[in-house]
Amino acid sequence: MTEYWVSQGNKWCDFCKIYIANNPLSIRTHELGQRHKDSVAKKLATMRKESSAREKEQKEAARALEQIEAKAQRSYQKDLASFKEAAESSGHSSESSQRSADGAKRLGNCGAGKSAAQEEALKGGAPKRKGPAPGLVISTSLNPTRAIKGAPSSIAVNKRKREDTKTKAVSKEEEAALKAREAARKRMEEREKPLMGLYRSY
Repeated sequence: MTEYWVSQGNKWCDFCKIYIANNPLSIRTHELGQRHKDSVAKKLATMRKESSAREKEQKEAARALEQIEAKAQRSYQKDLASFKEAAESSGHSSESSQRSADGAKRLGNCGAGKSAAQEEALKGGAPKRKGPAPGLVISTSLNPTRAIKGAPSSIAVNKRKREDTKTKAVSKEEEAALKAREAARKRMEEREKPLMGLYRSY
């Protein structure tokens, strides 16, 4: 029986950042050595330091968010008070100021709420318009052919092209190609007539 040599390769130690022989004896010897133990202790100390720094950063971020929310709440209350004062000083009735204050409260509580005027309009409390509608009023139909039953469309009567366009100069090769295409289309129609029962008129 023939014996052959097999390379065992090397094992990388993540703590010591070195390669060691990949056999149980070398691995055990390295792990029991002082260098490996010091490297493991150093790695654990850095991991603890990083985790404590991360926790401290998260606490500071939470504290900053709380301060921002408190400032926003104070400015909202200040704005609400000034809004009430302005409504009372302008001579509005107490009912309209109460309604607008309620609308402002709702707007502040729900974030993306509707104003009191919008809610009133939705309930049907918006003032009704009297008189003619603003702007130009068109009395005739926008599509006059729609009222006529069976009126041909612009596609059916080949009115898609503008009448004012000039006929462009066509070369001899292009004219021959157009004639060949038209002849091929007619041959195709003649061939399909008995099969499909269609008699198209152009």
